[in-house]
Amino acid sequence: MTEGSGFMQIPLKSTLLAALLFAGLAGASNPGSAADTVAAITAPLMAGEPSAQDLARARGILEAWENADPDKSGRLMRVVYWTPADRDPQPDFRGRLTRVMTHVQEFYRSQLNAYGFPGRSIQLDLLPDGMLNLPVAKGRLKSEDCQEADSSDGQAIRRDCLAALGAQGIDGENETVVIFCNLTDFDPVARTMSHHSPYYAGGDSRHGTAWQVDSALLDPSHLSVRDQFLTDQQYGRISLGKYNSIFVGGVCHELGHALGLPHCRESAACGALRGTALMGSGNRTYGEDLRGESKGTFLTVGHALKLAAHPQFSGSVKRLKESSDPTFSGWSLSAAADGLKVSGKVVSEIPVHAVLAYADPAGGGDYDALTTAAVPAADGSFSLILPPARTKSQPAVLSFVAVSANGAATAGVATRQAFSLPCRIDGQGQYDISPALAVLEISEHLSAAIRGPLPADTLTKLTPAARGALSRLARPDNADGKPAPDAVSGEIKSLPLSDAAPARALTGYAGVHFDRSPEGHPLISATGPAAHGLWAHADSVFEYSLAGKWSAFSGQCGLLSSGDGPILATIALDGKTVWESGIIKEGAVKTFSIPTIGAVTLTLEIKGRDGKRAAHGAWLEPVLER
Repeated sequence: MTEGSGFMQIPLKSTLLAALLFAGLAGASNPGSAADTVAAITAPLMAGEPSAQDLARARGILEAWENADPDKSGRLMRVVYWTPADRDPQPDFRGRLTRVMTHVQEFYRSQLNAYGFPGRSIQLDLLPDGMLNLPVAKGRLKSEDCQEADSSDGQAIRRDCLAALGAQGIDGENETVVIFCNLTDFDPVARTMSHHSPYYAGGDSRHGTAWQVDSALLDPSHLSVRDQFLTDQQYGRISLGKYNSIFVGGVCHELGHALGLPHCRESAACGALRGTALMGSGNRTYGEDLRGESKGTFLTVGHALKLAAHPQFSGSVKRLKESSDPTFSGWSLSAAADGLKVSGKVVSEIPVHAVLAYADPAGGGDYDALTTAAVPAADGSFSLILPPARTKSQPAVLSFVAVSANGAATAGVATRQAFSLPCRIDGQGQYDISPALAVLEISEHLSAAIRGPLPADTLTKLTPAARGALSRLARPDNADGKPAPDAVSGEIKSLPLSDAAPARALTGYAGVHFDRSPEGHPLISATGPAAHGLWAHADSVFEYSLAGKWSAFSGQCGLLSSGDGPILATIALDGKTVWESGIIKEGAVKTFSIPTIGAVTLTLEIKGRDGKRAAHGAWLEPVLER
């Protein structure tokens, strides 16, 4: 029995062996030996994913980069144990966390092995006795001072840990750091567990931080236990094995974020064959295969490609701090029954070995984002197929990330920062790409449209959405000479609000703009480009004089693709609120249609729900009707 745990230990060796056998792998190569190994692809590859030949080409790109003028390093994963001022570390914390991190190391190694990248995994800082170099940071905070939801606690804890690393001569600001927080409460008699630890992560190829949860029961040697139970404050009555699936799996998942991986979801076909994607809800299924409860957890091929170039996995720090700034061109999108077919070309001074694609439906964060990848040919051309979505009808965002051989990527855990296009998913999981095609047309002609009106023959070749948005850029970006709605001729039955002068207008950032963003770009939301509208970054107010001359007001309100909010929007007539949006989150757009008969004043307001940062709100195609 482990002291203080009340549960039986199971040898680690059996779970590691079972995990490796499940993955269909022989022993992993030592780091650095991949160039001398003929890698066999043992992962079952799906239609639309890179083929074995593609993956071998990606490996060749990486090895050619790493071996030409090499710059190798012993880049190690830095692990720190943080305990509050009023607590001692949990029992056997060094032994347990060594087992946790070596188990996670083997998971990543086995997954990259399966995709043909042998010997690549995180590199642990092990002492001669085989235990983790695990400095202990005694915090200034007491346990009662820490609140899980308060990010300031996480930063205070991180500062303590960076100081502990600094005492060893390690600059944690430029490393990937894993922090185990001693903030759990376990009653071994009642077998109840709760925690209030920071539990999140973020990072990229240069540095990152993952805040993790430690407890007396955190140990991968418990993963196969089915007949011993505890009650967790969040998850209820669960087996000891399930507890470790959640929290050892959580270590693996959050570490993925610290390494630059965003969330994603497995496709239906992948789920049936491989199990649950690590960066989806795979933190909850980790090791379930050992208990016969599911197929367990796997790493998607795109994320394996991204990690293969990470300095932790490659050992190469060649031009680590440089961004490759790749350029995409030649886009072609076509929807089919088997998913969304995408092709294009990517060019970069530092070789690009992978293009990752995500389709993220609106709402639900990015946990339901489907993903796949492609390996560019020698000329940079690539093609891929995103699988049919697993969602109801709603807007979605297509994001494309280029990953270079030095580990740099055009987006990390926030795929919204990537090259993104709006689309829509119907009730059968099929893609409506008309918004994406309109945005691609806008991108092609935007520079010319900003300089002046586009030629008529160019406009006629564009989709209606692109034509409308680009044509508007030829109009003045101000209200000079525009009439107020109460002064518009009665012969005009329909009035876009951006064609009218407001009685009062202000925004929370970058001034007042009509039909465009402050950069002069069309207003593009989750539904695609708007033909006209109002830039309304929170907190914003637009007030119009109607004088009882208009009978209806309709349009949409939402966040632009450049923002993440959330925001709240209201419409008032004569000072009385007549429409409220509710919370509008990233990717969401709200439609309104209200009567205005007899109204004298129309007021539109957008406020930031959690502050004004990135609250890029807009009124999209708002129209007054007689």
